[in-house]
Amino acid sequence: MRDLGPRIRLGGPPLGSSTAAPARLPTGLPDIDQLLGGSDPGFPRGRLSEISGPASSGRTSLTLALLAQTTGAGEVAALIDCADAFDPASAADAGTQLDRVLWVRAPGTSESLRCAERLLEAHGFALVLLDLAIPNLRIAPATGPRLARAAASTGTALVVMTRERIMGTAAEVALELTAAKSQFTGTPMLLEGLEIQAALVRHRSAPIQRCATVRLRTSQAA
Repeated sequence: MRDLGPRIRLGGPPLGSSTAAPARLPTGLPDIDQLLGGSDPGFPRGRLSEISGPASSGRTSLTLALLAQTTGAGEVAALIDCADAFDPASAADAGTQLDRVLWVRAPGTSESLRCAERLLEAHGFALVLLDLAIPNLRIAPATGPRLARAAASTGTALVVMTRERIMGTAAEVALELTAAKSQFTGTPMLLEGLEIQAALVRHRSAPIQRCATVRLRTSQAA
């Protein structure tokens, strides 16, 4: 993205996709989608949303579900992988069409933030995922509002993943994830899955302080 600079051109809806795109991007996880809002669930386009939680809280599961749902609908997504945590094989197993995903392995936080703004300027992505779930993350207070303004002029859902909430009131929607308990089976006992709690702590157009319990298979529980 740094080398392309001004050569990035404005995009448009992928061929074969509807010109009247839905206002939100569902996750494909029924409990999460219900938590995010009834008849029109999902993360809002043209807005900044945040998913926060420690390791093994379900961030990876939610990321892969979003990618699979978005690319399965014939749209294009981008993942800015500041945390260096993306596994293409796991994404493919979850149903993601990898040929519709731009995977950017940014070398640091500042480069990741600049890349997110560049991708939003392209106007060709339904979803931009910004993975900032790294230790000791520090960003300027103006970062959240700046990203929110960049997303507002597009039809792109910008979703930021963090270990702890950092986007504050700049986020249209904020989910906090926590691991509830592990599920074991067999002899010797093996980890079969993880039960997580998802709390809706911010939403500009829906009631907050709601929670959902989500059960994930071992391959998803990260």
